[in-house]
Amino acid sequence: MPQHRSNPERLKRSRIFYSLLVVFIVLIISMLIWALNALILPVIIGLISAYIAMPALNWLIRQRVPKAAGVAILFGGFIFVVFVIGRQVISLFPDEKEQLELRVNIQYKIHENFSEFLASDSTQSGVGMVNILFGQELKPMFTTVTGFLSLNEEEEAKLFKYGVYSSDNAKPIKPSTIRRYDELKKLGYSNIGNTEKKNEAQIKQFNPLGISPGNSRIAALLSAISNWLITPFVFIFVLFDDGEIKQFLFDLVPNRYFEMALTTADNVDKAIGGYLRGTLLESTLVGLSFILGLLIVGFDLQAALMIGIVAGIANAIPFLGPVIGLVVGVSYALIVENIDPIIPFLSGDNAIVAVVITVAVVQLLDNAYFSPVILGKAVNLHPLVVILGVSGGSILFGFIGMLFAIPTIVIMNVIISTLYKQLKAYYIIY
Repeated sequence: MPQHRSNPERLKRSRIFYSLLVVFIVLIISMLIWALNALILPVIIGLISAYIAMPALNWLIRQRVPKAAGVAILFGGFIFVVFVIGRQVISLFPDEKEQLELRVNIQYKIHENFSEFLASDSTQSGVGMVNILFGQELKPMFTTVTGFLSLNEEEEAKLFKYGVYSSDNAKPIKPSTIRRYDELKKLGYSNIGNTEKKNEAQIKQFNPLGISPGNSRIAALLSAISNWLITPFVFIFVLFDDGEIKQFLFDLVPNRYFEMALTTADNVDKAIGGYLRGTLLESTLVGLSFILGLLIVGFDLQAALMIGIVAGIANAIPFLGPVIGLVVGVSYALIVENIDPIIPFLSGDNAIVAVVITVAVVQLLDNAYFSPVILGKAVNLHPLVVILGVSGGSILFGFIGMLFAIPTIVIMNVIISTLYKQLKAYYIIY
């Protein structure tokens, strides 16, 4: 009898102990995530890469390839992607000299197009109707954009330095760019006197991979490698794992909840596997479609590759992906001087229209074929949930939060729905 009387007390103490233990573990994990936030993305990329490569490893094992050899083959492919393709991708992005040239040309083109737009129906004796209707609303936005692009004193000095041929500057900035800058400066588009540099948070916002800006692309590559050194180790250890990680996690689950935990893990595995592999293939096809479309429009290969890669990666973000691809494409179309289109009636004057048509065709292909056939029903979420998830991820973690918001919601959705069904099936809840 005394033992029976003590059971409720033991149960109460056990619940308090386990509740405090869970709170303690959550606090520790939260502190570690906060302190080691720079390692979160490399670890996630390593896990996702291993997860995507797991079917290939299983196939190699079924072909009687030793597991160690299979992992070595896949790791070689991983290194190829990271170093060879990664280096090519970094080479597509402009260095300091090219950034200055791009900023001047974009600012000049924006000024030119904006002025033409406001004066589209004006006469010598009056102000155009377009200016009357839209001028007051568009001018503050125009001022903000051109102010962001304007060069300060330090950047102006670098622009003129890069505009002069020297032994270490074999390819100087075009004289037309210098002339455009002089015209812009006469018109008052300048940040001279404002030598403050962008703060680190602002730089990180537009630099999610942590690649340091500078003249040397090799230095940028080495900087990226140092930040991502843990990724290949995560990739290897996950592929070599024979279920020890899963077994360790299941050992923490009480026996009465074992089958429920096993079912939940299996459903999560199917959902996230289908989503990741489907999204990877869908984004690849979207990126390739962008590249092909822009080459047909007449963009050079480097520009088409850069825009296609950005659009393909951004396509993983619902709703915002096409907008990002459109903005990047239109930004380049604003500054392109000459294009060599396969379609004869296109020219540099209507490059923006060509980009818009390309984006529309690619999105039509994505919505009509890529997404329903490849991705299927892997993401069965309400559009409002998707919008709120992407917005919340952006607020919390910037671009990376936007990118991983949907897979996180997919995992949580599967876990909650499966646990709810299992708890009811086992009569744990009503």
